[in-house]
Amino acid sequence: MVHALEKVHRLLAPGGWLIDIHPTEQPPALEVRSGEQVTLAGWVHETDDYIEYAQASEALEAVRQRGLYDLEDARTFDFLTHAGSLSELLDHLSQEWKDAFIDERTAGKVEELLLSAEPDREVRIRETVNMARLRARRG
Repeated sequence: MVHALEKVHRLLAPGGWLIDIHPTEQPPALEVRSGEQVTLAGWVHETDDYIEYAQASEALEAVRQRGLYDLEDARTFDFLTHAGSLSELLDHLSQEWKDAFIDERTAGKVEELLLSAEPDREVRIRETVNMARLRARRG
């Protein structure tokens, strides 16, 4: 990852920006929304325990420490993935997030919560995402 950030640095115009966006290494929450009520059902897990997100943060810090970039702004935001059913969400995960899984206990809780009488309900993943704007240093 450091190599890619070094390469980007060489390609940027003097004073150019790098915008980095990647999830935090915290497991995303799995929620069920029924009307206005949101209930935490559990978490989405990854077979590699989200190691690549920690590595991305470490790589950014390494190139900053070497003086390649100045951090101009950093924020976090929530990114929501919505699905009408657990089955729909699992289909999405199998296509887009190959190493993600939902344990049986959490899946059962989601199904139970989706059985509410409220017609306006969904299951969703809430990921916390890091976003940073870095300016390339020259010289």
